[in-house]
This record gives sequence, structure tokens and C-alpha cells, in this order.
Amino acid sequence: MDFAVCLLFGVILTNCVSGLQEESGLPEDPIISLQSQIDFLMQKVSELSRTSVLQKVEIDDLKTENRNLLQFLSEVKSPQQHSQKIPDNLYVYEEEKIFDGNKATDIQSVIRKERLLLPLPQTTPSPPKENVVAFYAYMSGDFLNPGGYQTLIYDTVITNEGNGYHSATGNFIAPQTGFYVFSWTMRLANGEYHQAELVHNRKVMGVAYLYAPTGDHMVSDVVCFHVNQGDDVFVRTQGGANHGNIESGYGGRSSFTGWKLN
Repeated sequence: MDFAVCLLFGVILTNCVSGLQEESGLPEDPIISLQSQIDFLMQKVSELSRTSVLQKVEIDDLKTENRNLLQFLSEVKSPQQHSQKIPDNLYVYEEEKIFDGNKATDIQSVIRKERLLLPLPQTTPSPPKENVVAFYAYMSGDFLNPGGYQTLIYDTVITNEGNGYHSATGNFIAPQTGFYVFSWTMRLANGEYHQAELVHNRKVMGVAYLYAPTGDHMVSDVVCFHVNQGDDVFVRTQGGANHGNIESGYGGRSSFTGWKLN
């Protein structure tokens, strides 16, 4: 419509100028100058018209792409076509995107939420079960009046992954080579005193000493060292002065535990 109006205006202006030239007998030069300006304006109108046509084509293409994209998103979000469960290691991130040829006139057709499935950060995988070595055992009752260098027996086994702990003897025989953590706890009461040492292949690796003047008292120790497959680890009383029982019951368990670092 704008192009037609401009073209009509140019034709009328040209005719008017030509009529004035014939009736007034004015010199040729001003008329020629006006005609040149009109030709220049007509050229600009033609260029603007071509630009308008190209923009309309681009807008139509964008609208077509927008319709196709909205159709695709609608199909993706359709519960009938995509009813599979989202894996646990994925989370949904929603991002708003605006699709519009010229301006936002219809919110329902302009704004769409695009769901992007992004993987959660992965944690370090657990080691295979066959590589796990761990044990925990405690005394089912009081250990009566142990003397010096007596191996302590923890007869109630709660955990024994790898089958390295032997409740009949109180010894742990390493099923695999590696670094191990060991901890032992001793409970005494009413004037009892003992020193409990952890031994690895006849070498003392740690000592826990406790004197309980009155009431119940507990002590524990933790060590970490390298153990070869088949090595022997156990807890025993230290030589020298030992007095009384080693208590174990509901008031506190005397226990022995260890595990391999993977």
C-alpha cells in the first residue's frame, strides 16, 4: 500500500511539473533540476519497496520455523508419546524462550518452556564387593582376670566381610594386601587396670592403657598401617601389672574392629 501511494504521488508530481513548464514558459534548468530530484526519490522508493519485500519473506520464514519448533516441543512434551521414566541421575532444568516474528502479542503462543535434561554429577563408584574387607566384634560378657600377654577374644561377630576375623582365637588374618585401619575399645570398672596392645606379626603397633579407680571407664585407640595378605593382627594384654576383669555388657562393649582402605 505504501509503495502504491508513493508511486501515485510521483506520477502526479511529474505531470504537474510538466504542465507548469508548458504554461509558464519558465527556463528549462529549474524544471530539469526538479525532474532529477523526482527521479532520485522514485529510486529510493523502489529500493525501500524491495527491502520491504525481502523483510516480509524473512518474517514469513521465521514464522514457519517458529510453528515447526512449537509443534516439535508439543510432541516432545506429550505424555502419550513420552511416558518413559526419567532416570534418577537426571534432573530437569527449565529455561524460558520467546518465539516471535515482530512482537509478543499472544503469551500462550510466544512463551514456551523448554526442558533440558542434564546429568547430575556422578559420585565415585563403589568398589566391587569382593574387594571389601571389614570386621567388627565385641565380647559377649566380661573377660575374667586376664594375665599378661593374653590374647583377648571378641566372640560376638557383627561384621566379617572377607572372612578375615576368627572369633575362636581373636585373630584377624588379612585376606588381601593393603592399608588397614584398626581400633579397639576396653571398658574397666572399680579399681581395675589393664594395658591392651594391638600386635601385628609379633610387633606392637599401639597400646591403650586404662585405670578405673571408681565406676565405669572406657578407653580406645586407632592405628593405620600396611598389612600383607596372610598377616596376623590381634589384641592382647601387655606384660606386667594387670588387675581385674575387662568389662563388656550393656553399660559398654569391649570391642575390636578393622577395615581395609580401598
